[in-house]
Amino acid sequence: MDTKTAIKQPLKQKKVTKPLSQKTVLMYGIGGGLVLGLGYLVYSHLRNRSAANRSIQQPVSTIRPGGIISTPSLPKVASDQFPLRKGSRGSLVGMVQKALLEKGGQAAMIIRETSFRNGKVDRIFGRGTQRALRAAGYPTVLTQSNFTSLVGTTSKSSFPAGSIAKEIINAANSQNLFGVLKGLKKITSVSQYQNVSTFFQNVRILGTRVSSLVNALLSVAFKRKELEKVKIRAEFRRIGLKQNARGVWFIPGIGALDYFEDMGDQITEQWNLAIAERPTLLQTEDGSFIVPEILPGTVVGYITAIEDGMTRILTQSGETVYAPVQNLSSM
Repeated sequence: MDTKTAIKQPLKQKKVTKPLSQKTVLMYGIGGGLVLGLGYLVYSHLRNRSAANRSIQQPVSTIRPGGIISTPSLPKVASDQFPLRKGSRGSLVGMVQKALLEKGGQAAMIIRETSFRNGKVDRIFGRGTQRALRAAGYPTVLTQSNFTSLVGTTSKSSFPAGSIAKEIINAANSQNLFGVLKGLKKITSVSQYQNVSTFFQNVRILGTRVSSLVNALLSVAFKRKELEKVKIRAEFRRIGLKQNARGVWFIPGIGALDYFEDMGDQITEQWNLAIAERPTLLQTEDGSFIVPEILPGTVVGYITAIEDGMTRILTQSGETVYAPVQNLSSM
C-alpha cells in the first residue's frame, strides 16, 4: 500500500455532522421558550401563594346563635349590701324609697315622679332617689346607720297615708261630701296632711289633673258647691292649714299651697250655716239693701245671732249682713 492510500483511508472513516436545518432550529427554539415560560409561571405561582400564606389572617370561628349574648351581664350591687348608692337595687332600696314617700313633702314628690311605676316603687337607686334623699336631708350614699335612721323612724309610724288618699280621691271623684269629710277627719296634723297630699300629685279628679289635696277638693271636686266647701275648709283649719288675708292657703312655717280663694281668714269658728230658701235681699248693718237678691239654695254664711225676726250672718268675705228668719234654713 502506498502512502497516498494510507492517508486517504482514515479520512474515509471520519463521520461528518450535517448542519441543522432552519426548521429544526426553529422547533428547538420554540420548545425551549415554552419550557422556560412554563417554568417561570410555576415559579411565580409558588412564590405568590407563599407570600399570600404569610399575610393571610386566620378565619374567625362562627358563633352559634345560642351563644350570642343580646343583653350584657352588668355587675349589680347585692340588695343586702351597704353602703347603698346610685346603681344599687333590690329590697333595701325599695324600703328607702317607701320611707321617702312616707316622709312626704318634696322628697315624696320626687320619688313619685322618678321612681314610682304602676303603683309601686321601682327599687332602683337612680338620680331620682339621690335627689329625694338630698331633699329629705340625707346623704346620697347610705350606710347601714343612715338606712336605719331613715327607714326606722318612718316604719314606726302606722299612719296609712296612701289608703286615706285613695279614700278621699274616690269620694272626690263621686263628689261625695260625707266620704271626703270621713277621710279628712283621719288627718290630725299638718305633717299627715303633707303625706296624704303627696298622693294627689298629677292625679285626675273629675278629669282634671290636680297637684295637692286642697287643690283637688276646693278648686275641682267642689268648685261650685259653697256649702260643701265651707265644711271642707273647716276640716283644713282643724288640721292646721291657714289662709291669709288674700285668700291663699298655706302651711305655717313651710309656705303657700297652690290654691287661692277670694276670702279672708276671719272665719275660724263653726256655727250653723244660713241657706236661702227663697229669693232674698240681704241688708247691711246701716240698713241698706244689697242688690241683686240672692237665689234659693245659696249659702249666705254663718249664723251669729237671731233677733226681732232677723238673722245676723257673718259672710264668707267677713261682712255682717241681715236676712229675714223665714227666708232661711240652717245647717
